[in-house]
Order: sequence, then structure tokens, then C-alpha cells
Amino acid sequence: MSWSQTRAEQRIRQSLQTVPSKLVNVKTYEERVVDVATVASFSLDGRTTPPPLLHIPPSTAVVVDGVHVYLQLIDYHAVLQDTRRESEARHRRALQFLHIHYSACDQIVREFGAQRVDFHGPRLHAVVATPPGKANERLRLERAMEFANALARMVEETGRSVSNGEFQTRTRIGIDTGKAIAVNSGRGDEPEPLFLGRPANYAAKLADGDEEGIYLSDRARSTLGYMPAGSLVLEKSSSFNLRSRAALPSAITGVTDARIRTLSADVRLRVEPAIRDVNFRFHQHTPPLRTIDYSLLSPSNSIHMPLVSVFADIDGFTKYVDDCTIGGKIAEMVSNLHAIRHELAAVLKRDFDGKKVRFIGDCLHGVMATGTAFDIDERETVRNAVMCAAAMRSSFDLCKTLLPGIQQLGLAIGVELGPTPITRLGIRGDFSVRCATSKAVSNSEDLQSICDGRESALGDRALAVAPRDIRDLFGHTGRVQDLTYSRALALGSENASKTPPLAAPALATSGGWVSRAAASENAVHSSGGTRHA
Repeated sequence: MSWSQTRAEQRIRQSLQTVPSKLVNVKTYEERVVDVATVASFSLDGRTTPPPLLHIPPSTAVVVDGVHVYLQLIDYHAVLQDTRRESEARHRRALQFLHIHYSACDQIVREFGAQRVDFHGPRLHAVVATPPGKANERLRLERAMEFANALARMVEETGRSVSNGEFQTRTRIGIDTGKAIAVNSGRGDEPEPLFLGRPANYAAKLADGDEEGIYLSDRARSTLGYMPAGSLVLEKSSSFNLRSRAALPSAITGVTDARIRTLSADVRLRVEPAIRDVNFRFHQHTPPLRTIDYSLLSPSNSIHMPLVSVFADIDGFTKYVDDCTIGGKIAEMVSNLHAIRHELAAVLKRDFDGKKVRFIGDCLHGVMATGTAFDIDERETVRNAVMCAAAMRSSFDLCKTLLPGIQQLGLAIGVELGPTPITRLGIRGDFSVRCATSKAVSNSEDLQSICDGRESALGDRALAVAPRDIRDLFGHTGRVQDLTYSRALALGSENASKTPPLAAPALATSGGWVSRAAASENAVHSSGGTRHA
């Protein structure tokens, strides 16, 4: 596994030829709807009519005036941190939790004809794009408030009625409105709709917190006729009562409680029989992880194994999208984005045998593991992940020299090690969701969020098993600036590579294996927060 500057430069130039800015077609949402002549629809057996913003061609960008809704399942983290259960059982319970609530939320998405962008751990991102047009912004916001209220009530009712209330959770919902750019970074039958711009990013920030409620941006407040809060801090501390229809604008009638009960009962009848412990079956995937086929995964055929989670986030990208939107450079931005994403994913998969989980906005999430079918070599897994992160930074630096207008951007990278399940959850068929969720995933995302555009970070568990040269490089903070591939390649004298890790030895379990760093439920976790999972 290695990186080559020549190979990386060839890939970047090829990506530019595949999606050149002069051939990027920028359309409005209304034009996209006319092109596909359809709106979103779901069916109980998983057959779907794709919504207009799902299978967008790579050379197309759609400018959408829409309302972005982020829902967070607040109590999910308590499920992950239930130390009374062994690791595999704890992760099984977390997947059961997500499977139920993904299915419940998709019922409401279907009910409203909204665009579900993605589920990522305990977060749902959805967009209300109708009625279209800037002139209908208030109507869309009222619709989005009704949608958010129905989501919260659906999650509450489903959590109470399924599995004797074992999976109850509170919800926190962030809402912002404005212009965003919709693109697709997926391939073939794995579409990845992405919305680039401030409304999606801001709604996610509003949904980040431990207090339940609906939280509106000042842009949304002003459009609905409410007094602006004045700052993000105040916006995040002022919620609308989820349980009171009186808190909603008078034009909103809401979904009846009877309808919520009917939809929840449908989830209970269809999903509950499929989430029993015996229905969730785990196996360890033989490295390399690039050979994982997501289409073959399901609750009954799920992966569970020690691995490294990597998050690589483009720093400053939201402002860049805003500047390109204002300056009429959307086509250039889309071309640059495809080239950057393609190269980062290629480094992960082609150069270091990792597997992309998904793109989340301007962020790449991937997983890596080194070893055999029976034993994951955590030390080499971490070393290879550090080399991969360094290669990503070198490739990103190459992008900055070859692509126009991105010199101000940076790359923040977080890496953490831990046992992690990988599967597909939620509604059957094309709309099922790739899911990799664990403390390692949560911590690696938190780590990248505290890095600036020059930094890479290792979590506590990864540091504990890393070779000494890597531990010395990252230091007590677990962070290092400007770690490029040439710098990482210079690490690792023969003596340093023989330094024993700081982890406990592997122990046998009923499942046949356990990661060396996770020999007990009390293994050290990263001290990063639990912003996302």
C-alpha cells in the first residue's frame, strides 16, 4: 500500500476531464423536475420512484431554494455507551435502535413527499423543496415545521410502541432555509445526493445539542414573522414546543395523532419481527475492506470487527460554495468538488485498500483494517491509516495546485480505532442506508471537527496501539500539522517499529475474536465529544 504523486496527479487530471467545468450543467429545481417528470414516492415493499434530486447526473448541479431539516436522535449515544453489555451486543442494540427509527422517519418523509438526503448515525437530513421558488419560501417553511413536528411525534410514538419501549428517544431538530447546490457523488445504483451550502450546514449546527425541540435559524424566524434570536448560541437555546400545536404557525394544520399511530403501527408490524437479536448476525470481513459489497449487507448479514474510522473534511468549503454561488462559479465549484472527492476516495481505496462509507457534505468517511480473517493487526492498521491520512493531505495539496480557486481550502482529518459494525438499515430496496456506527466512528468525526485545515488527529485508542514514532509525532495532544506523505514515509526506523504498543493483549470471546485495544468494555475511548455518531 503506497501513494504516488505521479499517479495522484494523473487521477486528478482525469477527473477534471470527466467532469470539466465548461460541461457542468447548472439547473434550477423546477427545471430538474421537468427533466425527470416525477416526484418522490415510496412503497412498503421497497419499490420507489426516485425523487428529483436523487439520481442527478455527475455533470449536473441543481440550485435549490429549500428548507433543510436535521433531526438528531438524542438518546442514541446512551445506547452506544451502555457498558453493561459486551461490545457485540451493545452494537447490535444500537443497530436495532437505528433500524426502527430510520424506518419510522422514512414513513414521514414519504408522507410529506420530502427529499431524504441521508441518515448518518443518529441524524437524518431531509429537504423540503416544494412548493418551489423563492416566492414560496414561507409556505415551504410552514410545511417544514409541520414535517419536523410529525417527525418528532413519529419517533416518540414508535419508540414507545416498539419492543416494549426499549428504544425510546428524544429528538432535536434544526431548520434553516435558503439556496443550496444539489449534486450526486454516488455511482451506479449507489446514489449519494448532497446539498452544498450554508443552509444544510447551519441546520446541522442547530440540531447539535442535548435539549429536545425544534430550533430555527434567524433566517427561518424572520421569514415566518418571528423575532430573530441574534446569534447561533441564542438560536440553539430557543426551541419550539414539540408537543404543542399552538407553537406552530397558525397556517399549519399538522398530521393527526391517529395518522401517526397508524404509521407507527405499520413500522411495528413490519420492522419489529426483523430486529430480534437472532435476526442480527455478525461476521468479520477478511481484509482488505475495499472488497466489502454493501449491496450484500443486511441486518442478518452484518460485519462486526476492529477497524479504523477515518473522517477527512474540507475546511472552509461552506464559504467557498457561498462565494461561488454569488460569483457565478457554480460549474467550476462542482467540477473541483468531483475531482477532490474522487481523489480522496481513490487514495483510501486504491492506494490503501480502505472502503468509503459515504460522503457527508464536503466530508469523506472511510474505514480501514489490516490483518487476516481471524486476527486484525491493530498496530499495522493504525500505521496504515496514518499513512493514508498523510497521502490524502498530499493529494489535497496537489488538488490545490491543479484546480482553480481553492487555494484557501484546507483538510481536517480524524482517525480512531475500535470495534465497529457495518450493515444496511431502514426501508428495503434502493433506499436502504449504509451504516457504520460506533464510538470509533463518533470519535473520529469529533476529532476532525476540532482540527483546523492543516491538522490530522488520532484518538486515544489509535494512539495506544500506534508505533512509538507515530505516538511521538502526534504527541500528548494527539494532533499534528502538515503531515504529508513524504513526512510520514520518513517515520519508522527499524527500532521504532519494534516498540510494543500500549494496548492489552487479545482475549478470546464467545464471538471468537476481540480487538487487542478493546479487550474489555473499559478500554480507553477518545475524550472527544459525542457530537455525531
